[in-house]
Amino acid sequence: MNLICNLFSSVFPTLEGDGSKRDREQGIDASMRFATLGLIKGSVFWLLVSSLLGLIVSVKLHSPNYLSEYSWLTYGKAYPAFWNALIYGWLFNAGLACVVWIVSRLGGRPSGNSGLLIIASGAWNVSVLLGLLGIFKGDQTPFRMLEFPTYVAPLLFASFIGIGIWILLAFKSRVYRSSFASQWYALAGVFSFVWIYTVAQGMIFCSPAQGVFQSVVAAWFGGNLVGLVVIPFALAAVYYAIPKVLGQPIVGYRQSNIAFWSWILFSSCAGLASLGNGPFPAWVVSVGVVASFGLLLPLSIFSMQFLSSLLASFSKIWDTISIRFVFYAVVAFMVGTIFTILGALRGVQEVTQFSQYYDGVRFLVLVGFAGMSFTGVIYYILPRLVNKELPNTSLADLQFWVQGLGIFLITVGLVYGGYVHGSLLNQSTADTVAILENTKTYLFLTSLGFVIFSFGNFAYAVSFVWIILSPRTEKEKSADLIESAPELEYTHS
Repeated sequence: MNLICNLFSSVFPTLEGDGSKRDREQGIDASMRFATLGLIKGSVFWLLVSSLLGLIVSVKLHSPNYLSEYSWLTYGKAYPAFWNALIYGWLFNAGLACVVWIVSRLGGRPSGNSGLLIIASGAWNVSVLLGLLGIFKGDQTPFRMLEFPTYVAPLLFASFIGIGIWILLAFKSRVYRSSFASQWYALAGVFSFVWIYTVAQGMIFCSPAQGVFQSVVAAWFGGNLVGLVVIPFALAAVYYAIPKVLGQPIVGYRQSNIAFWSWILFSSCAGLASLGNGPFPAWVVSVGVVASFGLLLPLSIFSMQFLSSLLASFSKIWDTISIRFVFYAVVAFMVGTIFTILGALRGVQEVTQFSQYYDGVRFLVLVGFAGMSFTGVIYYILPRLVNKELPNTSLADLQFWVQGLGIFLITVGLVYGGYVHGSLLNQSTADTVAILENTKTYLFLTSLGFVIFSFGNFAYAVSFVWIILSPRTEKEKSADLIESAPELEYTHS
């Protein structure tokens, strides 16, 4: 009974004290608290599911007979289930929770229609669950990141439309008519998913294109799902977190518009580079290679802005758990983008194309950058949503180091191991069994990384449940518990 009371106390807090400085923030938080907590809860659940599936997939790479008695858990089903649970389950829930918070808080006005957001976010998670069950049943499609059965697509799309409409209404009703970089990326991610998912479903399933064009559309969708949806959500989180947590404006903020448009332009075509050495027109692949190198322009601006801002307050990074995750994410983003650019070269593709190299790069960008930045922002917004302090900061510290180490080991195992695997495969006397034996060390390293990463995810889940179910202390009954963050997004350096 006490746990139920604590849960209601977190979702519907009754605060005492003056709190006059936070009247506006409390009204905004109340309008989205239930839905945002639901999205965070969904992200934690799918993070645990995806880490378990990732561990199974990594073990199957060096021990093919592992769980072979279960026909619904073969490598061909566990592999797409892992990536879909990771992206549509964890990253979309966490990213949308951050976007909902950012758009509402920067808008400066409580948003209505909370029922729409609650229903839509619930339908999104139901559709992800149905999609995974469809994959395990054998109804998956052969196109990467579109593996959910076609009968799931309408519900998935409709639920995202509902969430997107709520975000657009919150943005439209904002008090401040100007907009900020974090809002640009949030809205870009919403519009981009509607656009690319509509095109992909229409040209692959509803009215299938002829010949190899389906593969071109699938590669375009897969690249843009990361480049135009997940990464923009993560960039919105980084642009929001740095000034709010560090209390200083982002260095070089005036160049944000150049970084935004150049990222949208080049990222929208960079995915085509993955078609190299296939039966496609050469110009299609060349467009992808040129676009990949074009990413150097926004990457240089991001690096200058984020690193200069973070290093200017370096001591705060290790004192504040949320910005520590963001710092890790920024470094991972720079390294991951450079690996992506190098991987677009035809000479590199000839070595790495049939290896785990690209899975490693994708894991680093998605988990190392997007996942860690979302986690950092959630550690910033969660105490404000429930008006409670983190019950155990040591657990959050442990999560950071363990997750960081796990991501590093997985990336090294897949990227470097993939390069070694590709080099051995290209030899004229290539022996598949001998190559597997020679690369087992890297595959074991990947499995070890997933074990460590899963341990950090469990610590994250414990932290979330703990703060929700912990009793409210006398100090936490005050509306003045948490100081308002400085509105530095309005001050351009």
